[in-house]
Amino acid sequence: MRVRIRMVAVMLCLLMVAFGFGGPGGALATASQRDLDAKLNELDSVNERLDRAREQLVRYGKEEKDAMKALQNAENKLATIERQMAQTDKDLKAAEEGLVRAERELVLAETELTKLTKNYDATLEGLEARLISIYKMGPSSYLELLLGSESFADFVTRYDFLRLIIAQNATDLEGLKQAKSDLEAQRVSISARKTELELKKRNIATLAQNLTKQRAESEKLAAEREYYLGKVTAEKAKWQKELEEEERQSRELEKTIRDLQNSLIKSGGTPVWTGGFIWPVTGRISSSFGWRVHPIFKDRRYHSGIDIAVPTGTSVKAAAGGKVILAGWINGYGNTVIIDHGGGLSTLYGHNSKLNTAAGKAVMQGDIISKAGSTGFATGPHVHFEVRVNGTAEDPMKRLPK
Repeated sequence: MRVRIRMVAVMLCLLMVAFGFGGPGGALATASQRDLDAKLNELDSVNERLDRAREQLVRYGKEEKDAMKALQNAENKLATIERQMAQTDKDLKAAEEGLVRAERELVLAETELTKLTKNYDATLEGLEARLISIYKMGPSSYLELLLGSESFADFVTRYDFLRLIIAQNATDLEGLKQAKSDLEAQRVSISARKTELELKKRNIATLAQNLTKQRAESEKLAAEREYYLGKVTAEKAKWQKELEEEERQSRELEKTIRDLQNSLIKSGGTPVWTGGFIWPVTGRISSSFGWRVHPIFKDRRYHSGIDIAVPTGTSVKAAAGGKVILAGWINGYGNTVIIDHGGGLSTLYGHNSKLNTAAGKAVMQGDIISKAGSTGFATGPHVHFEVRVNGTAEDPMKRLPK
């Protein structure tokens, strides 16, 4: 926008010089010259603000992108910690429940062991008493008991009775020993399990504490990122608003300049070119006329001409005959040549490495006016070629030979 308006202004300024003459027409040209001088000064200020606004938009656009990425990373980390904490809470709850069960089982086992120990001790005491009694009776007492049988059947009965008593005593003793041993083993196992669960509980509690600390740090980081993103977004919005306002002023200036141009054209000037156009250089069209994503600023912009890719130093020819109204530097376009072909028709040749003509010089179609390059905003050597009618850009392909 800025370069396009500036070019129109420069063209008009030089056209006024070419169109100026005495009498009433001269008075009109002089008045228009003063108006244009004022508008050009105003346009310079607007262009400076536009450049600054665009630079700030690019800067804050990048910062906003970086801030959004950083915020997303912080939120992702926080989400991961939240998932870990949820799992940790679940594990801690399971460990606590397991510990409660183990403690309950341990109490039951210890109660049962105490009861069994009492039974064991009582049985052992009874067995000891019986054994002492049997010992005191001695073998002769057993023999007397058997010999005192009144019959063989009574003998067998007494023998079986004695055998059962001895066997039962031994069985009871072994059973109690085994039961006590089993309970001891169970108590040791439950105690070990309890110790393991307590250790696991402590570890999980430590992990939960660390995760809580990490979550607090991540929440703080996410809040800082969000705050920074808000500031950057607000700053970007401010510069976007500034840019829109400057562009609005530029459009108003453009209209004013065009009105002045129309009044100047009526006074006469460069003879109107009635022939066809030739290609300024021969090469590949690397960018067409119209809307596109800018190769440097990466935003969507209107491309007011075509780009023809050629090596640096390639001779650039005048597409049509006319008068050079600008041969100098234009921001963005670099070394630039503008040729007036009369009737409001003009052509522009941008990004040149060298200029071979000067303002005010008449040129014929095919004259070498410059050498191609990549000055200004360019990603590589090429010729930016524009065609304008009354300051408005049109597709150069409409006038160039097929």
